[in-house]
Formats: sequence, structure tokens, C-alpha cells
Amino acid sequence: MTVPEGVPTISITTPDLESKDLVLSSPLSAAPPSPTLFEVVNNIDVVPDVDLDQGPLPAAALDEGSEDQRAPIEARGIRTFYQDKGILITGATGFLGKALLWKLLSSLHQHFDKIYLLLRISSSQRRFSNPNIRLQDDILSDKAFIDLRRTLGADRFDSLVQDKLVPLTGDLQEPSLGLSEDNHAMLIKHVNVIFHCGANTDSFDLDIAVKTNALGTANVLQLANECGSLASFIHLSPLQTYGATSVPPTKLGALPLDTTPEDLLHAILTASSDDLPALTSEIQTLYTNAITFSKALAEHLLTSDVGKKQQSGFQQFPISILRLAPLGPSISEPLQAWADDVNGINGVLLLTGKGSRVIDTGHGEIPADVLPVDVAVRAMLTTAATIQSPSLTSFKLPETDKPNALDDQSEDQQDKNQQQPQPDLAQRQSIIGSRFPVILPVSTLDCGAITWRQAYEGIRWYWNRTSSSTQLAPASSYFTASAQGLSRARTMMNSIRSAASGYMGSNVITRTSLGNAASTSAPSNGSGDGRRSPRPTSSPRHSHRASRYVDKAARLAPGVMRSFHPQLKLALGQDQPTSPMVHLRSLYLSPPTPHGTDQQDQEDDFDNMVRDFDPLTLLESGEAGAWFWTQYFINASYGVDYYVAATPHVRLPLPGPAWSCALLFNIESSDSDILNVMDRQVRSEMYSPDQVSKRTTRMVEHLKQLLVQDDHSATASDHPIWLRDMDDCLEDWSQDTSIVQSIDHDRRLILGKWKKKVGNNDDAVKVVVLNDKRVNQAILQITQKAGVPRQTAVNEALRILMRMSERTQLGFVWFVGSFLKSFFDSMFDSIRVNEDQLRNLRHAILGKRVVYVPIAKSVLDPLLVWFFAIRYHLPVPALVCDEAMAQLGPISDIYRLAGAYYLKREKNKRSPLNSAVTAAYTQVLLREHGALSVCFERTRSRTGKLQDAFDDGLIEMIMESTLQSNQSRSSAVQQQQQQQQQQHASSSPPESPVSPATPASATMSMDSSTGVPRKAHRDIVLVPVNVTYENVPELPFLIDQVLDQQQSPRPGPSASHSLPPQHMGPPSTLPRSATMTSSHSSAPSYYNGQTSPSGAPLPSNVLRPSQSMDRRNGVAEAPKKYGRVHLGLGDVVSVQDVAHSHTGLDDPSLAKVVTHRVQQAQRRALIVTPVSLVCAIVLYGRAVGGVCLGKIKEFLAWLHTETIQRNYASDWQDGEDLDAIVMNAFRLINDTKNLIIEGKTMTDDTNIRVNDHADNIMALSYYANQMVEPFLLDAFFAVVYLSFTEDQADGDEFVDRLRFLMQLLEKEFVMLSDMDTILPEVMKKYEAQQVLRKTEDGQNYQFLVTMEKSPVQYERLMLLASLIYPTIDNYWITSCSLSALERVPTLPRSIVPLLSQWIATHLITGRRTIYREVLSTESSRTAIDVFMAMGFLSEFPAKQKLTPDAQILLHELKIPTSETLIELTGQNSDGGNTPVSAGDPQGMMKALLAQIEMNRANSNMADLCQQIDSYRLGAASQRESFQNAQVFQKCLKQIKGIIQVDTTFAQKRNVQLSDLEDSVVQLVYALRVNNSGSYDKQSRALRRISEAYNLK
Repeated sequence: MTVPEGVPTISITTPDLESKDLVLSSPLSAAPPSPTLFEVVNNIDVVPDVDLDQGPLPAAALDEGSEDQRAPIEARGIRTFYQDKGILITGATGFLGKALLWKLLSSLHQHFDKIYLLLRISSSQRRFSNPNIRLQDDILSDKAFIDLRRTLGADRFDSLVQDKLVPLTGDLQEPSLGLSEDNHAMLIKHVNVIFHCGANTDSFDLDIAVKTNALGTANVLQLANECGSLASFIHLSPLQTYGATSVPPTKLGALPLDTTPEDLLHAILTASSDDLPALTSEIQTLYTNAITFSKALAEHLLTSDVGKKQQSGFQQFPISILRLAPLGPSISEPLQAWADDVNGINGVLLLTGKGSRVIDTGHGEIPADVLPVDVAVRAMLTTAATIQSPSLTSFKLPETDKPNALDDQSEDQQDKNQQQPQPDLAQRQSIIGSRFPVILPVSTLDCGAITWRQAYEGIRWYWNRTSSSTQLAPASSYFTASAQGLSRARTMMNSIRSAASGYMGSNVITRTSLGNAASTSAPSNGSGDGRRSPRPTSSPRHSHRASRYVDKAARLAPGVMRSFHPQLKLALGQDQPTSPMVHLRSLYLSPPTPHGTDQQDQEDDFDNMVRDFDPLTLLESGEAGAWFWTQYFINASYGVDYYVAATPHVRLPLPGPAWSCALLFNIESSDSDILNVMDRQVRSEMYSPDQVSKRTTRMVEHLKQLLVQDDHSATASDHPIWLRDMDDCLEDWSQDTSIVQSIDHDRRLILGKWKKKVGNNDDAVKVVVLNDKRVNQAILQITQKAGVPRQTAVNEALRILMRMSERTQLGFVWFVGSFLKSFFDSMFDSIRVNEDQLRNLRHAILGKRVVYVPIAKSVLDPLLVWFFAIRYHLPVPALVCDEAMAQLGPISDIYRLAGAYYLKREKNKRSPLNSAVTAAYTQVLLREHGALSVCFERTRSRTGKLQDAFDDGLIEMIMESTLQSNQSRSSAVQQQQQQQQQQHASSSPPESPVSPATPASATMSMDSSTGVPRKAHRDIVLVPVNVTYENVPELPFLIDQVLDQQQSPRPGPSASHSLPPQHMGPPSTLPRSATMTSSHSSAPSYYNGQTSPSGAPLPSNVLRPSQSMDRRNGVAEAPKKYGRVHLGLGDVVSVQDVAHSHTGLDDPSLAKVVTHRVQQAQRRALIVTPVSLVCAIVLYGRAVGGVCLGKIKEFLAWLHTETIQRNYASDWQDGEDLDAIVMNAFRLINDTKNLIIEGKTMTDDTNIRVNDHADNIMALSYYANQMVEPFLLDAFFAVVYLSFTEDQADGDEFVDRLRFLMQLLEKEFVMLSDMDTILPEVMKKYEAQQVLRKTEDGQNYQFLVTMEKSPVQYERLMLLASLIYPTIDNYWITSCSLSALERVPTLPRSIVPLLSQWIATHLITGRRTIYREVLSTESSRTAIDVFMAMGFLSEFPAKQKLTPDAQILLHELKIPTSETLIELTGQNSDGGNTPVSAGDPQGMMKALLAQIEMNRANSNMADLCQQIDSYRLGAASQRESFQNAQVFQKCLKQIKGIIQVDTTFAQKRNVQLSDLEDSVVQLVYALRVNNSGSYDKQSRALRRISEAYNLK
């Protein structure tokens, strides 16, 4: 980075790290280097002491010529200075004034006495005649203060405003500031500190600017002189006054006329309209505009007043002039990227985002010296506390500058000045106070400020990602010589036109109550504050407001940019005082001298002071680099977009500290070579760069449509286009040799075996696999038992291996990396990972083989893990996939090129030979490649809940790879490999390229249980990964599956997408058919959406409920992007460590331990998103008729705090605006479709309800279920607590009910914790929180939280309980549906979810339940497993009890002959008189607990139904009414009704069945007809399940 010459004004860098380009000379005299922070601290004894409390004394009180006799005091801190001080702030409604007031209220509210705010009431603001109204509407309604109110608490904040803030009506232009006599007298008596922030920055009329900025300053100064105990006076000026150069720091700007500043001020104020043009022309010879001149004149007036007091012998009060660089949005205070109005750099950012070339195209290499507003505020506060009054006569007034002095000097004279000896640190610090008033420039030039070219790239990155109407050109084409020909007038017009058209053509959002007076209503008495929140609107009122901002920005922004001049020099003379930031640390932030016993407290106070007041803390201790400032300009663009332009539904674009975005490549990253390859465009010999770019865009859009579109008819016809584009891409990437040359050999190690050409090691792999002990044993069994020739078995093993093997190469891998980067960049806002987790992972996998284990949530999970690995220079895994994944067309193509290998996941569908080859190849791939990625779950979760691991034997295969020695390399194999390595030395990897610094030898381990040595290869670590999506792209398909509703067939498994070999060969030497061969399997897959979980095909003519039954006005289109993706990384699990600590376990038991640990780590790696929290809150509102927006915010803030306290990560940055978080969550959950927002405008009192349709409910429920894990135990407790209506309950009964509920739902939520351990902890926790307590006898629990006594805590308990209420209702309805077993002897297991769904429609219609989640078939299936484990049900094969005729009829009704049947255990004919007995000891114990809980010796399904009902929402008040027994019987009656027909299905088919079999077949037939209506068009018209989805 090239920085123009100029001496830094705030020297904060270390001597070793300070840039040589920043140490330059002054144009007027030799410039001494500013002291660094470390020099100042080390030489603190030379800094004079400061007297803060002594007020100014009249001259008569001192003897003539006497020196100041005040004794120095110990500098004890910023807070000490402001203790009991009265503070006057002018300009408190402006950008800087609001930030200053916020900081005082936030950090010093316990110290200062009062803050007096001078508020001007113009003629157009008559409604603000009461200053308290303007305080509320113009200041306290800003988002910054609303957030502070939420942080401090409403009562505390309101009390603080009432007691500490004193708004006063006044005007800077009026005598005595327009104050009343009483207010004037009050200020004189009580004000100790004055921050003069008031100024006119948007009027270029000379008289208006001078009246406000110069005359106003004189009036404030007059008040300061009257104050009896003024401790500090801070005046603000712009840093660049002249435009071409800045005024030297210790000098005043030149005046255009040879007269006193008072006379010049009088001349301007009294000039007629005819005289003003002449004065303006005179001024324009020196100053760029009237504003900069008026601020320079104000400095002269301040200095003149000081000089007069010096001559008269009056004591001076401390006064400082801070010259600030152009202000920009904040870094972190009051909120991240907070901005207000379009002053400073804000207007430049706004207009640039709308396509205007307001940034001068010739400014590319000029430093973007932008001062964040919170840095400026801290500099003001610390300067006010550090400056001191000089002695009466021992100081000099600042000199007046001669702006042409630089031009009068020759280059030789300037070089001579640079060579003059520089004063040392002590000499420079002793100069402090020699000039008065103290003039301090505040700039970021010595804080690593980047050039405008770099800043523009950050600005461009934000606007191009968020604006659909404007795409900014890259810096390489923006800052060109041809672009510099635009005139200033043309730039102005472009600013106005582009910005105005951008605003008029888009929706404008109502600013939140927290941010705009015009949209703020008075607080109401409701639960909210009556404040508005953002909501899209296009009212003329807001269009006018947007136009006003654009017009103002267009007027101010060009002038701001002209202050960044190519010849900008920040000169430091020899009498330059220390900068305010360094001066702060040298006096007030110096570490305390330890004394006494409170040394630790002193150090803590010091650390807190640095954190709260040190400006350098915000700038990474002054060492902010290019990446820091690039991020700043990205976030600053967001701040202007959100806070100023009020654009809805946007959040902070960049991750916070300790987080990294995989899609935003850090320019300071050490892995730049790999990132450049992924972010580069391939060089093509046949296509132009534009054609290559369009090809990539076309492929990305094609893949996106395949994932998210509802109608796939276009995809089939477009498939040849995909294949053509894919072939062209692979050819280009294979022939681009510059890729390999751009990455060094060591970095390519992460690619493992893929650095070789495909097929290099095929023969060696075949030999190793065929010589594997497990494969040999399987072949031997086949030959001995089946009589098959050995060669035939060997050939079959080879066919299995070739069908399974992954096939890719270096060029293909880099193509996938580049393509996925473009694809994910188009799909998601960001992909984030915690840097601490990443650092720990790198350390843990060093020298080991790696298996990534993500939780299965989306078809994109493996690709995200793959991209994450190559992006962060980790071992890139081969992807272990089910064979069905090979049938997804373009998705399968990307999988295959990423190194996927396909296998049969289900054990019962794998032959012994297939299992042996799979295990052998997995071990070979781990050894040769070093990394795999596999999901333990069989399918994606369709409800958002966690799933148990699928027992497919994969984990055992992985463990065998490190714990057993089943493979050996023969000398022939080694010789063959040596020959291949000699032929392909440049492309062959080391033997085991797993991760850097991998040991070369295997280890030996001893099995202590047997004493037999166990050979152990290099250790394998499993990396738990939890991918969290804010918006899952294929969620509509998952909802269809969970509701058993099917769309038209997806193109994945269809013939048109089977990728025949003849269409897959790229025009390279290697045929693509060898790389992209798709395996075809009839195995059911939840990915392809064609089968039910039972394996039975689902009817294809039932449309999605949202399409077929939704009566609303259209469905909102799919979002442009799907929010953020977070990769949570858990603690790795070492296979060898687990084996060493569990030496007595067999392999299956050891596999369970490993799986258990991985699942626990996956859960701890969860990253909770605001979207899931908001969904949970909105769904809770169904029980109370909706939730107001203010209550949503309260719940959201509370849940976020609870999440952090439970040590879960959260996607919520400190200082992020809560309204932005809520509104963005609404956008992601598609608020126009899924939510009902009452009213036209949105305030905190606006009621928000969920749109009660099945597909909407299931979508919100999916996201809400992702945050259940941190609160699951609390939800169990809340449900049990709310199930009691009495004031107290028996302690044992309470614990027993809690235990039963946990046992009932532990399989549903895959609970991994020991119940005996967690139960006491839960009870102890809520006793400590005063929710309940034991009575004196210790037998009962007394309930302390009720709606009347503690409404907030009670509502929180209801919110927690609502997380599992729908699941409880689902289990209850499933038990009700099993009443059918009292009418029919048995039921096919796969039909029970459909039966439960049918029963649920009746209960929803009868308003027996408010939860449409009960329509989910997934929970019903799990409930059947639970009831069987509890001993209420048993199962058996259909062939055992059904005749062939009955089986044939059931098969016609889509019930396979392999189906299992269920029946009530021991209760088939006696109505529950036979006791329940469990089939296993664990089930027996659970059944016993259930019987004890229900106080019955003999339990039946009706009893279980009643017990579950007692936990349901509102069931406690109905417990004595026996309504649930009636529901059970009514369900049985409904079932009997659909069975009793004149002609049964069997009779229509002329099949004679027994009465019991006939009733079973008829029930299945009736349910199938009700679901699809496709089996018999003449059948009785019954309610279809799909019709109930949209019942009001």
C-alpha cells in the first residue's frame, strides 16, 4: 500500500512496525516524529501533572507575574475526572452529538452529575416547543438509545433520562444562546465541561454558515467564560480546511482579510445581500466552501479570546480544538456500523452504493482517512480529561498559517528541512502546553489507513451483494485515466439521478421507532413501547424522506471527497503536542502503581478503563491493518444502508471477531495461492473470459433450480446443456497448467491422492483390496458354500470395487473448488466458522487421518464440508455416499468430481462380499488419501430434530482401519508402485498425505483384556461437524416427505438424469465416463423423494398443500439467497484413545462409544441462529393468540443470553441492532407467507401470528427444532411444572412425572445424557432460580412462579414448554389412533402414521389440538418404537398371521409383503385385562414405571393415552372431566365408521377373507382412499387428509 507523504498525527505503532512511508516531512519545517505509545509509557515521568478540579481564577486573585501555585494531583482515571461534573453538549441531535451522549450515558452515567442539551427549535418545528419532546423524538428514539434502554433496563434508563438529562431550548445564533434567564443562570452555576459539537454542515451560504459556526462558537465561549468552575472546553473543527492541504496542527487557518476575527465576523454578519458575493469570492481564494471558512474563523475567535484573557491576567480554563478527519460509521459503539444522517463519509457511501461515481476516480492511491465516530467520541472524552490550563503567561498563542509557504520553498529547501535534527521524546513532550489553545488533529493515517482503491473494493463488495439494481465496477476499471475526465458537475448530476432513481424504484422501509422521529408514536400502556420497527412501505411520506437524504448527500459528498486531495500533507511542527490518544495513555491510562491489598482491583479498573475509553482499543491497539479497514468499509456501507437509508431485512455482512467467512477471502491470508485458484477464472483456449463467466453462471443457476424449484419440467430439457457445459469446464481446467504451477508442492498435500492423474493407482488398489483378509474370507465362503468358482467370486469383487471407487484428478478438484465457491456465493450470504475451533482442529488432526462427520440436514452437507476443508487448507475428504446419491443428475456430477464413492448403506442389502470390499476399500482410501466425510444418519432430518445414528457398519469399518491389520503390501505391489512413482514423480503424493507433519510409521497397541498385541495403523480422528442453515434450500421437499405428500417426480432418479456413459466423456485424454459413472440402485432414498420411510412408494398425484389448498393471494417467490451457513466444529474423537480407555469392550460396543462421543460433540458444536429463536417464539404465540413485536424482542434477547450461558455459540454479534436481527429473521422465514402481521405499520405493539397452514407450521417448526437441544431439559421441566394446577405437589410425584416424560421422549430427541444424573441437576437448578422450593417437611414442592405473581418467568416457562408440546400431542394422537386395535386385531406398521394423520385431522377440526405438527408422520413412527419398547405393542411378520390372499390385497394397497404387523401385547381380545409385559429388561423397567405412574396394576393403551394427555397444554384444567377418555372412544368410533361399509374392498375384488382380515384390509383401503382418492373413484367421499392442512 502506498501512502502519500505526511507525518502521522496519532502515533500509536511500535518503532519496529511503523511504516517508513508514514514518516515524512512538513512542508514548512522539519517534522519531529511523534512519540510512539511505548515511548510515552516508558518516559511517563516527563509528562507534567494535571490539575482537574481547580477552576479558573480572576486576575485579581493572583499576584501579578506569579506562577500557578496549584499542587499537582495524581491522575486516577477518566471516571474520576467526570465525577459530579455538569456537562453541556451542543449539537446533540447530530451524528457526533448522539454518539457522544450515548457514550456518556453508557459508560459514565454513575459519575457525571447532569448533562445539559442545547436543542434548537426552528419555525418548522413548532411541535417541538417542549424540548423534552424533541429529546424523545430526535434523540432517544434512535436505535442506539433504544438498545441502551434494553441493555440497562427500561426502568433504569427512564429514571436516568429523567434525573440526568436536562434538555434546554436554545439557539447558537442568538445572544446568550437563546436561553431563558433561569436556564442561563443554571448553566453558569453547574456546567463544568462543554462539548461544542453544534455546527452547520449542510449550508454553503456564507452568512448562514458563519452565524452558526463562528457566531455560535463565540456565544458558547461567552457562556464558558461566565461559568465559575469550567474544567474543560472541547471545540471541533475539520481536519482538512483548505482542501488542497490541511492547516498545520499548531497553526490557525489564514484569514482572507487583514483584520481581526471579530471585525471580520461583524463585517459578514452586517453585510448586505449585495456585499456577500464579494466577500464570498475573497474567501474562496483560500477555502473550499463557506463551512470550512466558518470553522477556521471560529478557531480564530477562540484564540483571540484566550489572548485577551492572557493580556488581562485572567486564569485560562482548559480548552482544546480537535480537528477531526471526515467522520464515518462506528466500529462498535453505540452499535456496530451505526450511522446517522449523510454527513461526513456517510453520503459518499450511500451514493456510491447507488451507482454514482462520487469517489474521485483519481483518488485511487490516496489514503481513505476516515475517522469512525466512536473513535472520535473517545478522543473527545479523553482529551477533555487530559488537557490542562496553562500558567498565566508562559504559553504562546497558535500562529496564523501562510498557505502559500510551501509553494515559496524550493525542493532543496524542503529536503534540507527533512534533514534537520529531530528533538527527542522528552523535548517533544515538554512542549505540551507551550501553545494554547491546544490544537490536536485526529486522523487514522498512522493507524494503517488504506487507499481509496482498497476501500472501494470493500464498498463494492457490500453493495453488489445486497443491491439487485446496481452492480459496481471493479476498482481496476473504476480508477482509470479515462474515468477521470468526468467533471465535477457531471458527478453531481449522476449522484442525484442514480440515487433518486434507486430510491424511487425500490420500497422504502419505515424507520424503526428506535430511529426516526417522524415514524415514532408515543409510548402506549401495552406490553410494547409503541415504537416503530422496520417494515416495507411505499408511502409518499417515506419516499420524500428518502429523496431528501439523497439530495443532501449529493450536495455534501463531493465536498467531502475534495478534502482527500492528492497533495494532502498532515504537517507536524516542532511544537506539535502529543496526539490525544497517546496523551491519554501517558496520563490517564498508565498502569497503576501497585500498593496496598487492592492491587488486583486497581489492575482490573485499569483494564476496564482501557476497554471503555481508549480509542486505540477500537483500532486493534493502533495496529489495524489493511484487512481491518477493508472490513470497516464493508460494515460502514451496511450501516449507511440500514441506519440511514433504512433498507429492510439486512444484517451485518461480516462475521464478528474470532469468526471467519469462507466466501470472503482475507487479503492477508497465508493461503492466498489456494484461494486465488478457487477465486480465479480458468484460462480457456476456446472461449472468451466473458463466455466462461456466463457458462459458470448458467451452471450455478441450473444447480440452484434443481435444489429449490417446485416444477422440474424445465430441468429435464436443460440437462444436455449442463452436460455440455460440464464437459467444457473439465477440459479447460484439465488443460490450464498454470493452476499446478501457482501452488507449491507442500500445499497440494491436502489433496491426498488427487494430485495424481486418475487411474494411476488403480491396479495397486485392486491388488491390496483383493488381498485383504476380509475379502479373502468372503470369497472363500462363496466358493465353499455356493460352489462358485474362485475366479467368478474375484470378478464379482472387482465389479463391486469398480462401481464403488472414486475417480477424480487434480484439474477436476480445482474445478469443483472454484465452482462451489461461485455456487455457495450465489446461494448463501456467508459460510462462517469459528477461528478458535478451526485452530484447535488443525492442532488435533496433526499427523492423523481424518474423518469428518457432519449431521445430515441437507444434500449440500458433504459439499460444504469438502469446500470448507479445501478453503482452510485442511485434508480434503473423499465423500462416502449412499448409492441413491448417484442418481441425482447434476448434483451427483459434482459429488463424483469432488471424490465421492458410493456404497450400500443398509446392512441387509449388502452381501458379505460387498461388505468386505467396502471395508477394504475404505481402509485403502484412508491410508492412500487420508480423509473421508460421512454422515452417521441414514437420511436428512425432515423435522429439524436430531436423529440417531444409522447402524450400517461404517463406523466399524473406520475403526478397523486403525485398530486391525487386515491388509499388507506385497513386494510385488510395492515394486509396481515404485515404478509408477518413477514415471509420475511430479504428480504422485507421499504414501499417506493426510495432514502436515504426519509420522511415517504405524504403532503397536496392546489389548490389556487379552494380552494380545494389536496392530494399530496411524490414528484416525473423527471430526464432529454441525452445519446450521438459516434457510434450508430444499425444505419444501422435506416438508412434503414428513407430511407424506408428494409432488411430481424429481428429475434426480429419472432416466433423463441417469448420466449414460456415452454422454459423459470430456474431450480430454481420460474419458469422463470413467469419472462420472453413476450407479443405479433401487434402494429407497430420502434424498430422491420417491419413497416413504418404510420403502413403499407414495402416491404421486397429491400436490403440496401450499399449492393445492392454500387460498391466499399467491405465494411469495423464493428468496434471492438462503441466509447464512455456520459450520460448528466439535472436539475431535480419537479412535485409538477410545479403544485404549475401553479395552474390555468388543468392537460393536466400542463403536457405540465412539458414535456416542461424536454425537455429543456434534450437539455441543451447535450454533444457534436468531431465525430458529424467532420461529420458536412465533410458534409459541399460537397458545396466546399471537405475540407482539416488543415481546418477540424481549424473548429473543433472553433466549440469546440463555444460549450463551449454556456455552453454545450464537450468530449474534455484540453491538448488533436487535431490530435488524428480527426483521432479517422475518425475511428468511418468508414473513409474507408464513406470518400474519396485523396492521399497516409495525410497532412494538403489533401482533404477529403464524399463518396456520400445515406447510407453514412445518417450515417454522423445522427451524425451531434446531434450537431445542440447549433448552430440552428446561422444556421437560416446564411441561411438568405447568401440568399441575395446585400451589404445591408431592415431591416424588413431580420427579416421577418428569422421569416418565423424559423416558417417553428420549428416543424422539435422541437424548444422550444419563437420566439419573441430570434429574437432580434440573431440580436443583430451578430451586436456585426460585421457581419452586421444598416445604419444611421436605416431602412436597411449593410452586412459586405463577402468572399473577411472576408473569415474566411464567411466560418464559410457557415458551420453553411450547418447544415440546407439539411432540407430546403427536404421541397422544398416535396413542388415540391405536384405538383401532380394539376393532381390528392387527395393523401394518407403515399404515399407523397415516392413521394417526387421519385422526389428527379430526382433532384439529374439533379444536382438540392447536398444533398442526401432529400431521407429521415422522414422530408417529418414532412413537410406535417407543410404545413397543414400553411393552404396549409387539410386532411380527405379516406372513405369520395373514393368508396369501390378504397379503396380495395389501400389496395392491402399497403394503409390501415384507411388512411387519403390530398388535397390542396380550390385549387382543380381553380389552386390556391382561397385564402388560415388556419384551426386554429395559422395556420391562419402562413399562413398570409407566404402570406405577398411572397407579394401575394392569395398563392398556387407553391408560397410556390418558397419561400422555395429562402433560398436554391446558390438560391440567380438564383432568377431572375425563374428556380424554371420550376422545379415545370417539377416535375408535371414527375408525369403526370407515370400516363398516356395505361392500368391502376384498368383496369388490371377489376375495374371501375372515372377518378380522377383512377389517384390516378395509381400514388400509379407506386410509389410502382418503389420502389420495385414486383407488376407487366410486367410493364414499370422505375427508382427505390434505384438506385438513388449511383448515381455519
